[in-house]
Amino acid sequence: MSPWAAVILSLVLTTIETKSIAADETREKRGSVCYGSLGCFATEGPFGVSLKRPIVLNPQSPQQIRTLFKLYTREYKTVPQDLPAIHTSNASTTFSHFKTKTKTKILTHGFLDNPDISSWQKNLKDELLKQGDYNVILVDWSKGNLPPYTQATANTRVVGAQIAELIKQLIKTKGVTAADFHLIGHSLGSHISGYAGERVPGLGRITGLDPAGPYFENTDHTVRLDPTDAVFVDAIHTDSESLIQFGLGLKQPIADLDFFPNLGRDQPGCTRNPFTQISDWGLIQGTSEVVACNHFRAIHFFTESINTRCPFMGYACNSEEDFTSGRCNSCGAAGCAYMGFHADRHVPPRGQTRKIYLTTSTRKPFCQYHLDVAVKLSSGTGQTERGKLFAIFTGDKGNTEKIQLNKDPMELRVGTTHTFKVGTDKDVGVLHSVTISFTHVAPILNPSQWDVLGLRNPKIYIAEVDIDNKESNSRTRLCAGGVSVESDKSLVVNKLC
Repeated sequence: MSPWAAVILSLVLTTIETKSIAADETREKRGSVCYGSLGCFATEGPFGVSLKRPIVLNPQSPQQIRTLFKLYTREYKTVPQDLPAIHTSNASTTFSHFKTKTKTKILTHGFLDNPDISSWQKNLKDELLKQGDYNVILVDWSKGNLPPYTQATANTRVVGAQIAELIKQLIKTKGVTAADFHLIGHSLGSHISGYAGERVPGLGRITGLDPAGPYFENTDHTVRLDPTDAVFVDAIHTDSESLIQFGLGLKQPIADLDFFPNLGRDQPGCTRNPFTQISDWGLIQGTSEVVACNHFRAIHFFTESINTRCPFMGYACNSEEDFTSGRCNSCGAAGCAYMGFHADRHVPPRGQTRKIYLTTSTRKPFCQYHLDVAVKLSSGTGQTERGKLFAIFTGDKGNTEKIQLNKDPMELRVGTTHTFKVGTDKDVGVLHSVTISFTHVAPILNPSQWDVLGLRNPKIYIAEVDIDNKESNSRTRLCAGGVSVESDKSLVVNKLC
Protein backbone atom coordinates (compact mmCIF):
# COMPACT_ATOMS: atom_id res chain seq x y z
CA MET A 1 0.00 0.00 0.00
CA SER A 2 1.37 3.40 -0.92
CA PRO A 3 2.34 5.85 1.84
CA TRP A 4 -0.56 8.00 3.02
CA ALA A 5 -2.99 6.24 0.70
CA ALA A 6 -5.19 5.32 3.64
CA VAL A 7 -4.51 8.29 5.90
CA ILE A 8 -8.04 9.70 5.63
CA LEU A 9 -9.59 6.29 6.24
CA SER A 10 -7.31 5.57 9.19
CA LEU A 11 -8.27 8.86 10.84
CA VAL A 12 -11.90 7.77 10.65
CA LEU A 13 -11.05 4.38 12.09
CA THR A 14 -9.24 5.69 15.16
CA THR A 15 -11.71 3.92 17.39
CA ILE A 16 -9.96 0.65 16.61
CA GLU A 17 -8.39 -0.64 19.80
CA THR A 18 -4.63 -1.04 19.90
CA LYS A 19 -2.96 -4.30 20.72
CA SER A 20 -2.54 -5.02 24.40
CA ILE A 21 0.94 -4.61 25.84
CA ALA A 22 2.27 -7.38 28.03
CA ALA A 23 2.95 -6.47 31.64
CA ASP A 24 6.63 -7.34 31.39
CA GLU A 25 7.15 -4.83 28.53
CA THR A 26 6.01 -1.68 30.26
CA ARG A 27 4.88 -0.02 33.43
CA GLU A 28 2.02 2.39 33.77
CA LYS A 29 2.01 5.77 35.49
CA ARG A 30 -0.93 8.10 35.82
CA GLY A 31 -1.50 9.57 32.36
CA SER A 32 1.61 7.99 30.85
CA VAL A 33 3.37 4.80 29.82
CA CYS A 34 7.07 4.10 30.50
CA TYR A 35 9.61 2.01 28.57
CA GLY A 36 12.83 1.54 30.52
CA SER A 37 15.70 3.79 29.47
CA LEU A 38 13.47 5.55 26.92
CA GLY A 39 11.52 7.10 29.78
CA CYS A 40 7.81 7.88 30.11
CA PHE A 41 5.41 9.15 27.48
CA ALA A 42 2.52 11.25 28.78
CA THR A 43 -0.97 11.18 27.34
CA GLU A 44 -2.01 14.39 29.06
CA GLY A 45 -0.85 18.02 28.92
CA PRO A 46 0.36 18.94 25.39
CA PHE A 47 -0.03 15.29 24.36
CA GLY A 48 -3.52 15.01 25.80
CA VAL A 49 -6.91 15.07 24.10
CA SER A 50 -7.65 18.32 22.23
CA LEU A 51 -9.47 19.59 19.16
CA LYS A 52 -6.27 19.02 17.17
CA ARG A 53 -5.75 15.53 18.66
CA PRO A 54 -9.24 14.23 19.49
CA ILE A 55 -8.16 10.66 20.19
CA VAL A 56 -4.91 9.96 22.04
CA LEU A 57 -3.34 6.53 22.43
CA ASN A 58 -0.33 5.27 24.34
CA PRO A 59 2.68 4.53 22.14
CA GLN A 60 3.34 0.85 21.62
CA SER A 61 6.38 -0.79 23.14
CA PRO A 62 9.79 -0.99 21.43
CA GLN A 63 9.25 -4.76 21.11
CA GLN A 64 6.11 -4.12 19.08
CA ILE A 65 7.47 -1.30 16.91
CA ARG A 66 10.71 -3.21 16.19
CA THR A 67 12.66 -0.22 14.89
CA LEU A 68 15.76 -1.14 12.89
CA PHE A 69 18.80 1.01 12.08
CA LYS A 70 20.72 0.34 8.84
CA LEU A 71 24.22 1.83 8.47
CA TYR A 72 25.66 2.55 5.03
CA THR A 73 29.04 4.06 4.11
CA ARG A 74 30.87 4.66 0.85
CA GLU A 75 32.64 1.34 1.27
CA TYR A 76 29.36 -0.44 2.05
CA LYS A 77 26.85 1.30 -0.23
CA THR A 78 24.54 -1.67 -0.82
CA VAL A 79 24.99 -4.03 2.13
CA PRO A 80 24.24 -2.29 5.43
CA GLN A 81 25.06 -3.16 9.00
CA ASP A 82 21.78 -3.67 10.87
CA LEU A 83 21.16 -2.76 14.51
CA PRO A 84 17.81 -3.33 16.26
CA ALA A 85 16.90 -0.18 18.18
CA ILE A 86 16.43 -2.11 21.42
CA HIS A 87 20.15 -2.93 21.38
CA THR A 88 21.67 0.53 20.88
CA SER A 89 24.15 -0.21 23.67
CA ASN A 90 25.84 -2.50 21.12
CA ALA A 91 26.32 0.33 18.62
CA SER A 92 30.07 0.52 19.17
CA THR A 93 30.56 -3.12 18.15
CA THR A 94 27.66 -3.71 15.76
CA PHE A 95 28.33 -0.54 13.76
CA SER A 96 31.98 -1.44 13.17
CA HIS A 97 31.91 0.38 9.79
CA PHE A 98 30.91 3.67 11.45
CA LYS A 99 33.42 6.43 10.60
CA THR A 100 34.48 8.75 13.40
CA LYS A 101 35.88 11.60 11.30
CA THR A 102 32.85 12.41 9.20
CA LYS A 103 29.24 13.57 9.49
CA THR A 104 26.26 11.28 10.01
CA LYS A 105 22.90 11.51 8.20
CA ILE A 106 19.87 9.72 9.68
CA LEU A 107 16.88 9.22 7.32
CA THR A 108 13.41 8.45 8.71
CA HIS A 109 10.24 7.59 6.76
CA GLY A 110 6.61 8.31 7.63
CA PHE A 111 3.18 6.72 7.84
CA LEU A 112 2.58 3.47 5.87
CA ASP A 113 6.01 3.75 4.27
CA ASN A 114 8.36 0.76 4.11
CA PRO A 115 12.01 1.08 3.03
CA ASP A 116 11.96 -2.48 1.67
CA ILE A 117 9.28 -1.41 -0.83
CA SER A 118 9.63 2.34 -1.26
CA SER A 119 12.87 3.50 -2.88
CA TRP A 120 13.25 7.10 -1.70
CA GLN A 121 15.44 6.43 1.36
CA LYS A 122 17.92 4.39 -0.66
CA ASN A 123 17.92 6.94 -3.51
CA LEU A 124 18.59 9.71 -1.01
CA LYS A 125 21.30 7.62 0.63
CA ASP A 126 23.02 7.10 -2.73
CA GLU A 127 23.01 10.84 -3.49
CA LEU A 128 24.42 11.63 -0.05
CA LEU A 129 27.26 9.13 -0.44
CA LYS A 130 28.00 10.56 -3.86
CA GLN A 131 28.24 14.03 -2.33
CA GLY A 132 30.33 13.20 0.75
CA ASP A 133 31.98 10.46 2.76
CA TYR A 134 29.16 10.22 5.32
CA ASN A 135 27.73 7.66 7.66
CA VAL A 136 24.13 7.25 6.45
CA ILE A 137 21.68 5.49 8.76
CA LEU A 138 18.25 4.48 7.48
CA VAL A 139 15.54 4.14 10.12
CA ASP A 140 12.96 1.40 9.50
CA TRP A 141 9.92 1.60 11.81
CA SER A 142 7.50 0.01 9.33
CA LYS A 143 6.12 -2.34 12.00
CA GLY A 144 4.92 0.66 13.98
CA ASN A 145 3.61 3.00 11.26
CA LEU A 146 0.46 1.08 10.32
CA PRO A 147 -3.18 2.21 10.78
CA PRO A 148 -4.83 3.57 12.74
CA TYR A 149 -3.04 6.85 12.13
CA THR A 150 -3.46 7.87 15.76
CA GLN A 151 -1.44 4.83 16.85
CA ALA A 152 1.31 5.65 14.36
CA THR A 153 1.50 9.23 15.63
CA ALA A 154 1.83 7.92 19.19
CA ASN A 155 4.58 5.53 18.14
CA THR A 156 6.65 8.37 16.65
CA ARG A 157 7.60 9.44 20.18
CA VAL A 158 9.18 6.06 20.94
CA VAL A 159 11.05 5.98 17.62
CA GLY A 160 12.38 9.48 18.28
CA ALA A 161 13.60 8.39 21.71
CA GLN A 162 15.30 5.35 20.16
CA ILE A 163 17.14 7.52 17.63
CA ALA A 164 18.26 9.79 20.47
CA GLU A 165 19.59 6.74 22.38
CA LEU A 166 21.54 5.65 19.30
CA ILE A 167 23.08 9.10 18.88
CA LYS A 168 24.07 9.23 22.54
CA GLN A 169 25.73 5.82 22.29
CA LEU A 170 27.66 6.84 19.19
CA ILE A 171 28.78 10.05 20.90
CA LYS A 172 29.87 8.04 23.93
CA THR A 173 31.68 5.22 22.11
CA LYS A 174 32.83 6.70 18.79
CA GLY A 175 34.10 10.10 19.90
CA VAL A 176 31.76 12.12 17.67
CA THR A 177 29.73 15.14 18.75
CA ALA A 178 26.04 16.01 18.58
CA ALA A 179 26.87 18.69 16.00
CA ASP A 180 28.00 15.92 13.61
CA PHE A 181 24.44 14.61 13.16
CA HIS A 182 21.89 15.69 10.56
CA LEU A 183 18.43 14.11 10.82
CA ILE A 184 16.26 14.05 7.68
CA GLY A 185 12.65 12.93 8.05
CA HIS A 186 9.65 12.75 5.75
CA SER A 187 6.11 13.37 7.01
CA LEU A 188 5.82 11.69 10.44
CA GLY A 189 9.56 11.13 10.18
CA SER A 190 10.01 14.91 10.49
CA HIS A 191 8.40 14.94 13.92
CA ILE A 192 10.29 11.78 14.91
CA SER A 193 13.49 13.70 14.14
CA GLY A 194 12.21 16.55 16.32
CA TYR A 195 11.59 14.19 19.25
CA ALA A 196 15.14 12.85 18.86
CA GLY A 197 16.65 16.32 18.70
CA GLU A 198 14.78 17.41 21.81
CA ARG A 199 16.68 14.73 23.75
CA VAL A 200 20.15 15.49 22.29
CA PRO A 201 21.43 18.97 23.23
CA GLY A 202 23.44 20.61 20.45
CA LEU A 203 22.20 18.35 17.66
CA GLY A 204 23.55 19.78 14.40
CA ARG A 205 20.60 19.89 12.02
CA ILE A 206 17.12 18.57 11.32
CA THR A 207 15.43 18.72 7.91
CA GLY A 208 11.69 18.14 7.73
CA LEU A 209 10.44 16.98 4.33
CA ASP A 210 6.77 18.01 4.20
CA PRO A 211 6.19 17.46 7.93
CA ALA A 212 2.90 15.69 8.62
CA GLY A 213 -0.03 18.02 9.26
CA PRO A 214 -2.84 15.92 10.81
CA TYR A 215 -2.46 15.80 14.63
CA PHE A 216 0.48 18.27 14.46
CA GLU A 217 -0.77 21.49 12.83
CA ASN A 218 -0.98 24.34 15.38
CA THR A 219 -0.14 22.12 18.35
CA ASP A 220 2.24 22.93 21.21
CA HIS A 221 5.88 23.05 20.08
CA THR A 222 6.70 20.01 22.24
CA VAL A 223 4.32 17.92 20.10
CA ARG A 224 5.89 18.76 16.73
CA LEU A 225 9.19 19.67 15.11
CA ASP A 226 10.30 23.18 16.11
CA PRO A 227 13.43 25.38 15.84
CA THR A 228 14.72 24.43 19.31
CA ASP A 229 15.16 20.76 18.34
CA ALA A 230 18.55 21.37 16.69
CA VAL A 231 21.09 24.09 16.09
CA PHE A 232 19.56 24.52 12.63
CA VAL A 233 16.12 23.34 11.52
CA ASP A 234 14.81 23.63 7.96
CA ALA A 235 11.56 22.38 6.46
CA ILE A 236 10.19 21.99 2.93
CA HIS A 237 6.40 22.29 2.66
CA THR A 238 4.83 20.82 -0.49
CA ASP A 239 1.34 19.59 0.49
CA SER A 240 0.05 22.21 2.91
CA GLU A 241 -3.61 22.25 1.93
CA SER A 242 -6.04 21.42 4.75
CA LEU A 243 -6.93 17.78 5.37
CA ILE A 244 -10.42 18.51 4.06
CA GLN A 245 -8.74 19.36 0.74
CA PHE A 246 -6.64 16.19 1.04
CA GLY A 247 -3.49 17.99 2.12
CA LEU A 248 -1.17 15.72 4.09
CA GLY A 249 1.49 18.23 5.06
CA LEU A 250 1.74 21.13 7.46
CA LYS A 251 1.27 24.77 6.49
CA GLN A 252 2.46 26.26 9.78
CA PRO A 253 6.08 27.53 9.80
CA ILE A 254 7.99 25.32 12.23
CA ALA A 255 11.68 25.85 11.44
CA ASP A 256 14.46 28.41 11.19
CA LEU A 257 13.94 28.33 7.43
CA ASP A 258 10.58 27.19 6.08
CA PHE A 259 10.56 26.70 2.31
CA PHE A 260 7.29 26.95 0.38
CA PRO A 261 8.04 25.91 -3.22
CA ASN A 262 5.14 26.76 -5.52
CA LEU A 263 3.38 28.27 -2.46
CA GLY A 264 3.78 24.98 -0.62
CA ARG A 265 0.87 23.20 -2.29
CA ASP A 266 -0.45 21.95 -5.65
CA GLN A 267 2.99 21.17 -7.04
CA PRO A 268 3.20 21.61 -10.85
CA GLY A 269 3.27 18.29 -12.64
CA CYS A 270 1.42 16.42 -9.90
CA THR A 271 -1.06 14.83 -12.23
CA ARG A 272 -3.30 11.99 -11.14
CA ASN A 273 -2.52 10.20 -14.41
CA PRO A 274 -0.98 6.88 -13.27
CA PHE A 275 0.74 6.25 -16.58
CA THR A 276 2.72 9.50 -16.34
CA GLN A 277 3.75 8.90 -12.72
CA ILE A 278 4.74 5.26 -13.28
CA SER A 279 6.73 6.28 -16.35
CA ASP A 280 8.63 8.87 -14.28
CA TRP A 281 9.14 6.95 -11.03
CA GLY A 282 8.62 3.22 -11.66
CA LEU A 283 5.73 0.97 -10.64
CA ILE A 284 5.91 1.09 -6.83
CA GLN A 285 7.05 4.69 -6.35
CA GLY A 286 4.85 5.82 -9.23
CA THR A 287 1.75 4.35 -7.60
CA SER A 288 2.59 6.29 -4.45
CA GLU A 289 3.00 9.45 -6.52
CA VAL A 290 -0.52 9.09 -7.91
CA VAL A 291 -1.95 9.12 -4.39
CA ALA A 292 0.42 11.53 -2.65
CA CYS A 293 2.39 13.36 -5.35
CA ASN A 294 2.47 16.72 -3.55
CA HIS A 295 3.48 15.05 -0.29
CA PHE A 296 6.39 13.19 -1.89
CA ARG A 297 7.61 16.13 -3.93
CA ALA A 298 9.59 17.48 -0.92
CA ILE A 299 11.68 14.29 -1.01
CA HIS A 300 12.45 14.71 -4.71
CA PHE A 301 13.41 18.37 -4.24
CA PHE A 302 15.82 17.54 -1.43
CA THR A 303 17.34 14.53 -3.24
CA GLU A 304 17.96 16.56 -6.39
CA SER A 305 19.43 19.46 -4.40
CA ILE A 306 22.33 17.40 -3.06
CA ASN A 307 24.44 17.20 -6.19
CA THR A 308 22.92 19.63 -8.68
CA ARG A 309 24.70 22.89 -9.50
CA CYS A 310 21.32 24.62 -9.63
CA PRO A 311 20.84 26.24 -6.20
CA PHE A 312 17.03 26.01 -5.64
CA MET A 313 17.20 29.70 -4.72
CA GLY A 314 14.26 31.28 -2.94
CA TYR A 315 13.18 34.65 -1.58
CA ALA A 316 12.32 35.59 1.99
CA CYS A 317 8.71 36.82 2.10
CA ASN A 318 6.26 37.63 4.85
CA SER A 319 3.41 35.98 2.96
CA GLU A 320 2.57 34.17 -0.24
CA GLU A 321 0.65 37.26 -1.35
CA ASP A 322 3.88 39.27 -1.18
CA PHE A 323 5.61 36.65 -3.30
CA THR A 324 2.91 36.36 -5.96
CA SER A 325 2.63 40.14 -6.25
CA GLY A 326 6.39 40.51 -6.76
CA ARG A 327 7.04 42.48 -3.57
CA CYS A 328 9.93 40.22 -2.52
CA ASN A 329 11.90 39.17 -5.58
CA SER A 330 15.38 40.25 -4.53
CA CYS A 331 17.86 38.70 -2.13
CA GLY A 332 18.49 41.82 -0.04
CA ALA A 333 21.24 42.24 2.53
CA ALA A 334 20.59 38.83 4.12
CA GLY A 335 21.04 37.02 0.81
CA CYS A 336 18.78 34.45 -0.79
CA ALA A 337 18.29 31.04 0.77
CA TYR A 338 18.88 27.67 -0.91
CA MET A 339 16.23 25.00 -0.49
CA GLY A 340 17.37 21.48 0.29
CA PHE A 341 20.75 20.05 1.20
CA HIS A 342 22.59 23.38 0.99
CA ALA A 343 20.11 25.36 3.11
CA ASP A 344 22.73 25.56 5.86
CA ARG A 345 24.74 28.03 3.76
CA HIS A 346 22.32 30.79 4.80
CA VAL A 347 21.41 30.09 8.42
CA PRO A 348 19.54 33.06 9.94
CA PRO A 349 20.70 34.50 13.28
CA ARG A 350 19.56 32.49 16.28
CA GLY A 351 15.96 33.27 17.15
CA GLN A 352 15.11 34.62 13.70
CA THR A 353 12.91 32.58 11.37
CA ARG A 354 12.17 33.09 7.70
CA LYS A 355 9.62 31.90 5.19
CA ILE A 356 11.17 31.27 1.78
CA TYR A 357 9.24 31.11 -1.49
CA LEU A 358 10.36 29.85 -4.90
CA THR A 359 9.11 28.13 -8.05
CA THR A 360 10.16 24.85 -9.63
CA SER A 361 9.67 22.96 -12.86
CA THR A 362 6.97 20.35 -13.42
CA ARG A 363 9.35 17.39 -13.83
CA LYS A 364 12.94 16.39 -13.14
CA PRO A 365 15.13 18.38 -13.05
CA PHE A 366 12.91 20.44 -10.76
CA CYS A 367 15.36 23.24 -9.98
CA GLN A 368 15.08 26.38 -12.09
CA TYR A 369 17.24 29.39 -12.87
CA HIS A 370 15.16 32.55 -12.73
CA LEU A 371 15.18 35.48 -15.15
CA ASP A 372 13.17 38.69 -14.86
CA VAL A 373 12.58 39.89 -18.40
CA ALA A 374 11.35 43.28 -19.61
CA VAL A 375 10.45 43.70 -23.29
CA LYS A 376 10.17 47.37 -24.34
CA LEU A 377 8.25 48.18 -27.51
CA SER A 378 9.22 51.18 -29.60
CA SER A 379 7.12 54.32 -29.31
CA GLY A 380 5.68 56.00 -32.39
CA THR A 381 6.12 52.98 -34.65
CA GLY A 382 3.55 50.38 -35.68
CA GLN A 383 0.20 49.73 -34.06
CA THR A 384 -1.28 47.71 -31.20
CA GLU A 385 -1.13 44.00 -31.89
CA ARG A 386 -2.43 41.02 -29.92
CA GLY A 387 -0.54 37.81 -29.44
CA LYS A 388 2.07 35.76 -27.61
CA LEU A 389 5.78 36.41 -27.08
CA PHE A 390 8.51 33.78 -27.02
CA ALA A 391 12.21 33.96 -26.20
CA ILE A 392 15.42 31.95 -26.35
CA PHE A 393 18.17 33.18 -24.02
CA THR A 394 21.81 32.56 -25.00
CA GLY A 395 24.91 32.97 -22.87
CA ASP A 396 28.48 31.76 -22.63
CA LYS A 397 27.29 28.40 -21.21
CA GLY A 398 24.64 27.68 -23.84
CA ASN A 399 21.03 28.56 -24.51
CA THR A 400 17.59 27.83 -23.15
CA GLU A 401 14.75 26.13 -24.92
CA LYS A 402 12.13 28.31 -26.59
CA ILE A 403 10.11 29.77 -23.71
CA GLN A 404 6.61 31.20 -23.97
CA LEU A 405 6.62 34.47 -22.01
CA ASN A 406 2.86 35.07 -21.71
CA LYS A 407 0.44 32.20 -21.23
CA ASP A 408 -2.59 33.95 -22.75
CA PRO A 409 -2.66 36.37 -25.72
CA MET A 410 -2.05 39.97 -24.62
CA GLU A 411 -2.34 43.45 -26.05
CA LEU A 412 1.08 44.70 -27.25
CA ARG A 413 0.68 48.46 -27.43
CA VAL A 414 3.20 50.84 -28.97
CA GLY A 415 5.63 52.30 -26.41
CA THR A 416 4.74 49.91 -23.57
CA THR A 417 6.99 47.67 -21.49
CA HIS A 418 5.96 44.12 -20.65
CA THR A 419 7.61 42.22 -17.79
CA PHE A 420 7.79 38.46 -17.31
CA LYS A 421 9.21 35.99 -14.81
CA VAL A 422 10.98 33.14 -16.54
CA GLY A 423 12.14 29.83 -15.11
CA THR A 424 14.50 27.47 -16.92
CA ASP A 425 16.58 24.45 -15.96
CA LYS A 426 19.49 25.74 -18.06
CA ASP A 427 22.30 27.85 -16.60
CA VAL A 428 23.22 29.96 -19.61
CA GLY A 429 25.94 31.90 -17.80
CA VAL A 430 26.66 35.45 -18.92
CA LEU A 431 23.88 36.47 -21.30
CA HIS A 432 24.88 37.94 -24.67
CA SER A 433 21.73 37.60 -26.79
CA VAL A 434 18.02 36.89 -26.77
CA THR A 435 15.95 35.62 -29.66
CA ILE A 436 12.46 37.16 -29.61
CA SER A 437 9.56 35.75 -31.60
CA PHE A 438 5.93 36.83 -31.85
CA THR A 439 2.77 34.94 -32.78
CA HIS A 440 -0.22 37.06 -33.74
CA VAL A 441 -3.57 36.03 -32.23
CA ALA A 442 -6.41 38.23 -33.49
CA PRO A 443 -9.53 38.76 -31.38
CA ILE A 444 -12.53 37.06 -32.94
CA LEU A 445 -14.74 40.15 -32.67
CA ASN A 446 -12.27 42.55 -34.31
CA PRO A 447 -11.97 41.91 -38.07
CA SER A 448 -9.42 44.70 -38.46
CA GLN A 449 -6.95 42.51 -36.57
CA TRP A 450 -7.50 39.47 -38.78
CA ASP A 451 -4.64 38.42 -41.03
CA VAL A 452 -6.70 37.26 -43.98
CA LEU A 453 -4.64 35.09 -46.32
CA GLY A 454 -1.47 36.56 -44.80
CA LEU A 455 -2.10 39.99 -46.32
CA ARG A 456 -2.03 42.17 -43.18
CA ASN A 457 1.46 41.11 -42.02
CA PRO A 458 1.20 41.82 -38.25
CA LYS A 459 4.43 42.89 -36.59
CA ILE A 460 5.77 44.50 -33.41
CA TYR A 461 8.80 46.78 -32.97
CA ILE A 462 11.35 45.95 -30.28
CA ALA A 463 13.26 48.80 -28.62
CA GLU A 464 15.04 46.98 -25.80
CA VAL A 465 15.13 43.71 -23.84
CA ASP A 466 16.37 43.77 -20.22
CA ILE A 467 17.21 40.52 -18.42
CA ASP A 468 17.83 40.27 -14.68
CA ASN A 469 19.55 36.96 -13.83
CA LYS A 470 18.52 36.26 -10.24
CA GLU A 471 20.97 33.46 -9.47
CA SER A 472 24.04 35.40 -10.65
CA ASN A 473 22.65 38.77 -9.52
CA SER A 474 23.54 40.27 -12.91
CA ARG A 475 21.60 42.48 -15.30
CA THR A 476 21.91 42.60 -19.09
CA ARG A 477 20.42 45.35 -21.32
CA LEU A 478 20.15 44.55 -25.02
CA CYS A 479 19.05 47.21 -27.51
CA ALA A 480 17.25 46.45 -30.79
CA GLY A 481 16.73 50.05 -31.91
CA GLY A 482 13.11 49.60 -32.96
CA VAL A 483 13.63 46.69 -35.36
CA SER A 484 10.43 44.84 -36.22
CA VAL A 485 9.61 41.18 -35.80
CA GLU A 486 6.79 39.74 -37.87
CA SER A 487 4.30 37.18 -36.65
CA ASP A 488 5.79 33.65 -36.53
CA LYS A 489 9.28 34.97 -37.25
CA SER A 490 12.15 35.76 -34.89
CA LEU A 491 14.60 38.54 -34.09
CA VAL A 492 18.04 38.12 -32.50
CA VAL A 493 18.86 40.99 -30.14
CA ASN A 494 22.55 40.98 -29.22
CA LYS A 495 23.70 44.60 -28.97
CA LEU A 496 24.51 45.82 -25.46
CA CYS A 497 22.87 49.12 -24.61
